[in-house]
Amino acid sequence: MHPATERVPPPAQRLFAHLPRADQRRWAGVYLKGLLTTQGKKSLRRIAASVTPSPTAPQSLQQFVNDSVWPWRPVRAELARWVAEHTAPHAWTLSPVVIPKRGALAAGVHRRFVPAVGRTVNCQLAVGAFLSGDLGDLSVDWRLYLPRRWTEDAALRHQARIPEVTGHATATELCLALADRLARTTPEMPPVVVHTDGHIDATAVIEGLDARGLDWIVAVPDTLPLSPAPATDPHSHPHPHPHPADPTPPQTVPESANDLLRRYARPSVTTPLAPGRPRFGALRVLLPAHHRTALLVGVWTTPRPRPDRVWLTNLPPAWHTRALAVIGTATAARVGVAEAELGLHDFAGRSYPGWHRHATLVSVASAHRRLGHEVCLAPGAG
Repeated sequence: MHPATERVPPPAQRLFAHLPRADQRRWAGVYLKGLLTTQGKKSLRRIAASVTPSPTAPQSLQQFVNDSVWPWRPVRAELARWVAEHTAPHAWTLSPVVIPKRGALAAGVHRRFVPAVGRTVNCQLAVGAFLSGDLGDLSVDWRLYLPRRWTEDAALRHQARIPEVTGHATATELCLALADRLARTTPEMPPVVVHTDGHIDATAVIEGLDARGLDWIVAVPDTLPLSPAPATDPHSHPHPHPHPADPTPPQTVPESANDLLRRYARPSVTTPLAPGRPRFGALRVLLPAHHRTALLVGVWTTPRPRPDRVWLTNLPPAWHTRALAVIGTATAARVGVAEAELGLHDFAGRSYPGWHRHATLVSVASAHRRLGHEVCLAPGAG
């Protein structure tokens, strides 16, 4: 039976079974159904109005998300297991998600230059972990970036209810922390795909994933300096499906990834580009600050000389076809779209725990919608 048509336990029953109180489990179901059925902005008032006529529902939902003490990590761990049971992961995707905000009081809010829009915005920055499979990218875990002023200012920490054990960590460190958690909860770890998007240090995250012994595919800036792998490297052929005219790089002087791809691995522009089908060019390179090699892959969706996306991967040659398949569907603009539609950006609370609980509920709603099931709303809510 197709995973999307299998009958599975409703999230409000399975994922929140550890909640100690019946009213918490009930309001989890109300919140989930509200996220799935409310049109437009998912404010607490609109969520409540779409699900229950109770006049006290908005206040109850506010307390459930912001003030009620329930841990979100067990829910996310169970969510990852639930999703993996019904759609096989091709990869785990780690990606930064920018959440525009008004004002300066929400936990972690700061001003940041966002390359995707070409300007500085007032925002929160989250790093999400997504199971990438046949059903797309399903979020299962999150980290919220906290600039130093939020962790070093006692008044701000108190205002946002930031736990004492939570300190400042870079977006790269948050990314690696997510990878560590996935590795602990996933028996057979698939490749880790990382969208850096100008927020995560590509070189640092590669070093971190490499040190953990993980298979990885990381988006890198096309300005990243790299050296071609020596011709004596048995895996140094410039393309996993080589074009007869491709030369073997003769030198090891560092060049930008863009220059290397244009010189040695750019697909022939005389070959028509099929609609919706990217073209790939690839060659073996030396990893920065290492003596090991990796595969540099350029993705072209237009005939222009500069690749649209550039990736590095440590997957062995036998897995290169799989790597290209993953890279061909890995689009940063797509990651987190379902979560945004379900209200990830709409949380108006200011606390750190409240944001994490809201993000958890959004992820559960997203998985439930993608898997094609109805949320069971417990009777008597309100």
